[in-house]
Amino acid sequence: MLLLVIPIARAQTMTDRDRALATSYGERFVDAINTLFDEERAGVARAIFAEATIEDAGEERLTGLFSRLHEMMGPVTFHHAEVVEVDLGSRISRILHVYVRATTDDAWKDIQLRLAGEPPYKITELGFLADVSEPIYLPNSPVDAPSTLDWLSGYIDALVRDEGLSGAMLIAKGDRVIFERYFGFADSAGTRPVTAGTRFNLGSGNKMFTALAVAHLVEQGRLTFETPIQPFFPEFPGLDGVTIHHLLSHTSGVAEYWTDAYERAWHAIDRLEDMLPFVLAAGIERPAGEAFSYSNSNFILAGLVVERVTGEDYFDVVRSLIYEPLGMTQSDSYRHGEGTPDRAEALVRLPSGAWARADTPGRGSAAGGGYATPRDMLRFVQGLEAGAIVSSQTLQTLRTSKTTGFEAPFQYGYGFILSRDGDVDSYGHGGTARGVNFELRRFPTPDLTLILFSNRDSGAYDDLKRNTIKLISGDR
Repeated sequence: MLLLVIPIARAQTMTDRDRALATSYGERFVDAINTLFDEERAGVARAIFAEATIEDAGEERLTGLFSRLHEMMGPVTFHHAEVVEVDLGSRISRILHVYVRATTDDAWKDIQLRLAGEPPYKITELGFLADVSEPIYLPNSPVDAPSTLDWLSGYIDALVRDEGLSGAMLIAKGDRVIFERYFGFADSAGTRPVTAGTRFNLGSGNKMFTALAVAHLVEQGRLTFETPIQPFFPEFPGLDGVTIHHLLSHTSGVAEYWTDAYERAWHAIDRLEDMLPFVLAAGIERPAGEAFSYSNSNFILAGLVVERVTGEDYFDVVRSLIYEPLGMTQSDSYRHGEGTPDRAEALVRLPSGAWARADTPGRGSAAGGGYATPRDMLRFVQGLEAGAIVSSQTLQTLRTSKTTGFEAPFQYGYGFILSRDGDVDSYGHGGTARGVNFELRRFPTPDLTLILFSNRDSGAYDDLKRNTIKLISGDR
């Protein structure tokens, strides 16, 4: 098949002047929350909101937004504001983060405001309001400088002490580990400290393994990325036009299987085949190739294709292709209740402030839910880049965006999320569920790898991930 590649003009990042102006909107936004005068609030709205937003919502509604935020948080103390840009290829998504301290609960908040796509990048809407740990100022030295690593260690200590964070972090420069920390507890009772041997849930991180298993079959000539999948699933109507490409790039149109019905049944699920009825029940949302829509169903089907081509159990394929050759002896998709030592419990915070074990699936799948340690995931990255799983050419295919031009929160290749922070590109995958937080980022240009786990739902994990990526990328 001849593929015609049409280059798309790359969206431009903000200038320093534009960024400073957009950041100033955050201070004005806080002023409008704190004032009790609607006339002043209306004046701020006219100054900081995009014209289209004012026309669509009206000044009265925008003034009411400031009033509601005042009712929720009381007068707030401004800390700082910053713009985060996410390069989506044909456009750039821009979020203005405004960090404030509320008086109602004395907690720090992140007010996330979406910005327009063109200068002067005014606010288009309130995107999200999140609880976060106390904002901090980052050191200016490179991430591998001893002073920066000392600061990072102290920052983790503060998050553990003040926010109850638990988990593990590893940063490597090439094959050399330059930072490694294990902190908090692996259980709700606080009796098992996290160690280098603690196995954490990968969440959706397993999608990388599934994409590699498929890519290995492509290299063997047993599949292509354009292979139709309908013949593998005659019992699933509506898959006409859906190919391996669509599954691995979340553009198949197959709906999400993760429903209440699935959660009621998940303890009994042991094989990948057991997942298929839930995917069948979810059905088709839209025609293939029409839109990017992140759906775990795509990777369940991809894993089942692996089984039907090889005649082997999906978990055995991943074990023999990835875990065993790379020496990942503490990684697998373990069964619920299996006597696997030192697995971190997925923990959620109760209203009382105590931590309790979250209900989780009976076993991981081709879409996620396996376990690993930071050192094992470093072995994975090293083997991946050395060509021990697939060739360097195939890896380049997997980590090349297939979603440019689609409305999407991020660029996606085949089983890999592609990111750009400042001028630094990275690839990898994360995973999030109740009590499950995972991030793997490989930064080829600075030759750095970040691996981060946490088994507690907490804004502290998000803060640590975001700030560490800033340290690595230099995008302060």
